Amino acid sequence: MMKIKLSDVNNANGKRYKFAFSAAADKFDFPIEDYRINGTLKVSGTVENTGISYCFKGTIECDKHFICDRCLEEVTEKQVHAFKEVYKEKMSVNEPDVNIFSGDFIDITKLVRDIVVAEQPINNLCKPDCKGLCLKCGTNLNKSECNCDDAAADTRLTVLGKLLEKKIH
Repeated sequence: MMKIKLSDVNNANGKRYKFAFSAAADKFDFPIEDYRINGTLKVSGTVENTGISYCFKGTIECDKHFICDRCLEEVTEKQVHAFKEVYKEKMSVNEPDVNIFSGDFIDITKLVRDIVVAEQPINNLCKPDCKGLCLKCGTNLNKSECNCDDAAADTRLTVLGKLLEKKIH
């Protein structure tokens, strides 16, 4: 789907070849448990023939749709993921951090998918300082304040509170 023809790279001026791809997000096998990648992924960058390997540098642009873990609002955010990867032709020695290829093309489809998945945060938040929902009335605290008592104690700490009251009196 996203293949770079090596003869194009090898014949490029300065051995640096520019590439750009667009692909529908549904063509990738993204996990759909707690978010979706929507629309079109745009991949662009350069690949350089270093003589012993092909060095890819570029960016992936996509739209992520999810429900915020704190305030439960639906969110669509634009994401840009940078990447730098090295590909070498199949050899007898395995090197860490090097991708292996064979043939006249390098397919970066799996690389694109893996980068998008790996760059997703553990928590889906609408913004880093999301205030979430009031534990008592359910008001979205990002949009408005409520009149609930902020000193809502954790019920698991009730026994400790009683001990403190006895010590003070």
